[in-house]
Amino acid sequence: MKKCWKIRNQESSSEEAEMLIYGTISDETWWGDEVTPKQFAEDLASLDGKDLCVRINSGGGDVFAAVAIYNQLKTYRGNVNVRIDGLAASAATIIACAGKKVIMPNNALYMIHNPAMFAFDCFDAKTMRDFADQLDTVKQTIINTYLTRSSLSEDELSQKMDEETWMTADEAKDFGFVDEIDAEETVTNSIRDGRLFVNSVSCDLSKFKNTAKIEEILHRKNGKNAKNKAERDGESMNDNDLLKKIKNLLGVSNDSSEDQPDNGDGQPDEGEEKPSDGEDPEKNPDEGGDNSDKGKDEPDDPVNHERQRMLALDALDDHKGGAVTQMVNAAKKNGASAEQIKPFLDIVRAQNAENEENGKAVKAIKDLISDNLESGADGVKAPVPQNSDAAKRQADIDAVVAFANRK
Repeated sequence: MKKCWKIRNQESSSEEAEMLIYGTISDETWWGDEVTPKQFAEDLASLDGKDLCVRINSGGGDVFAAVAIYNQLKTYRGNVNVRIDGLAASAATIIACAGKKVIMPNNALYMIHNPAMFAFDCFDAKTMRDFADQLDTVKQTIINTYLTRSSLSEDELSQKMDEETWMTADEAKDFGFVDEIDAEETVTNSIRDGRLFVNSVSCDLSKFKNTAKIEEILHRKNGKNAKNKAERDGESMNDNDLLKKIKNLLGVSNDSSEDQPDNGDGQPDEGEEKPSDGEDPEKNPDEGGDNSDKGKDEPDDPVNHERQRMLALDALDDHKGGAVTQMVNAAKKNGASAEQIKPFLDIVRAQNAENEENGKAVKAIKDLISDNLESGADGVKAPVPQNSDAAKRQADIDAVVAFANRK
């Protein structure tokens, strides 16, 4: 059985457990299925009344599964709080209503709409009317759940469901769906190829009708959300821009890299003196390659230099077609050396070994960059440009993370 939830119960000394509801809610229907609700109840009971934080990043799914989860969370004897880790839409909002407190980042999304059903057969008018009556009953059940939290009236809720209403965190709070806005936590949002990507979760937008509202929210220029700008930068950022941002953030680029990133031509890094015409080239070997035989007869041979760079990069490739291969290919194309990209490949490889949870690799990259900035290491090898204030640097971090997340 594939579960739509995951429970993380920390050591017994921990005061709070976590439940993750990411992606589609229940790939297997709960309607008439006693196994799935029973398993959920058993998992919940295993927490033995410990306080629970339910983390939601979901575009919805099976309404019956959501109602069952909501009911069991409401009767759970421990304290239940809900954090929206990016997206609470459709059936996911039902589960969110189970929280004693609901917390939402200021650039997350919240959406309510009418229930719908799939019909793959031939039906007469009476059967279709029966289906419509069933959907009306389900809608009323959802409204009743919303009324336990929302400040909106029953008629107002019904109208907003008719309109498929997408809300910002501020709007969700105004309507009573959310109690607290988290201004510190950031969310990566983007729309590509008909899909909404929110952190590590993607949502097919073809089942929604008001996608223009999503785009308006994501691109709203109200000066309150620098993250939206970072995401737009990340959307248009090519591989060369990515390498430049990473090198600049970590302080491994030279002064000229802002306009002309390292193209693998063998020029020395910052702080190194360029050898004179008569100087032994082996004193300045090309970074990332084995140059024991390189350039003895033709020290400035660009063909041999490029061959050595490619061989060094190829040695780092795991040839699995994943993130490592993509990063190596980007480095080959844009002139980066093996030494420059190796720290990031090491991060990806380390995370691949224990990447059971979505987003670990992205978090590791973000932490690496943040640690370098906070330590002041970004100023060791390359001066910070005058216009690189804290907001711009944070936007660069977010853009790099957004790019890595999409990859």
